[in-house]
Amino acid sequence: MPVAICCENRQVWNGSLQKLHELLRMGDLAAFVGIVDDGGFAESARRRGVSASTLSRSVTRLEEQLKVTLLRRTTRSIEITPEGAAVLAEAREILDRSETLQEIATSGQAPAGPLRVNAPVPYVLHVLAPRLAEFRAEYPGIQLSIDMTDALVDLIGSHADVAIRLGQLPDSDMLHRPLGRTAWKLVAAPEYLDRNGWPKTPTDLAKLEQVRFAAPDHINTLRFAGLSTPVTVPPSVTAGNGEAVRQMVLGGLGIARFSDFMIADDIDAGRLVELFPGQLDATPLDISALYLTRVSGLRRLGVFLDWLGTIGAG
Repeated sequence: MPVAICCENRQVWNGSLQKLHELLRMGDLAAFVGIVDDGGFAESARRRGVSASTLSRSVTRLEEQLKVTLLRRTTRSIEITPEGAAVLAEAREILDRSETLQEIATSGQAPAGPLRVNAPVPYVLHVLAPRLAEFRAEYPGIQLSIDMTDALVDLIGSHADVAIRLGQLPDSDMLHRPLGRTAWKLVAAPEYLDRNGWPKTPTDLAKLEQVRFAAPDHINTLRFAGLSTPVTVPPSVTAGNGEAVRQMVLGGLGIARFSDFMIADDIDAGRLVELFPGQLDATPLDISALYLTRVSGLRRLGVFLDWLGTIGAG
């Protein structure tokens, strides 16, 4: 549900903001911020596991204490007033400071609390998931929540503390930490090659078929050292998910190129074989962690980033 800025009543308004630091409940501030970020009461209630009426009472309580209207409700959307926008900015700061103070107060204790992670599906399945038990054993007080998406996310809108991304990062004000690089490998199932012929040179690949990624298309381009143009391989099937492509290659539908961490175990187990090792001309894939909060202000984020640095590309 969209949140619009209501342009009515543009009077200069500062007095009520000073009260934020004196009399408001943190839970009410968090509820208000969540409603705006989630685009409405219903979605925010679903995410928080509370009723929409509970959130409505929190906003009403804030409005009564500040003596201003924060949100205008319609049947299909909510509008944030200019006063609400000012309160929102202050509320974010207060909540961030509160969390930092809690971290300082418990600095002698092990890091604890919720940590929301967003990462691509293949990275979660092949790098994070097999190793998360190690992190949990060392930091049992940190409650991890992991969302999987291959798209670059809005950390605020997605409620993520840290997002792991593959490839070159767009220009951004977000803080980030390099986690490593992963090489590309061209692979096929040995049974597929037994049926269709083992290529002796890269140009022989044109006689086979390729399982293609729907996006990004550059993954489907096969360039090799010593060749001036890419080798074009006819497609067998196209899929929009990396794991789907992997399963289809394992099932004998054709060849495909993957980041090393996705298929290293398959190669070791003999389920896949690498074609023309060292000859594929493809820049290794950067792996990065993006975050908004400075590590010094959130210890559980800091220790998670340090741990990610030890596992890198798997």
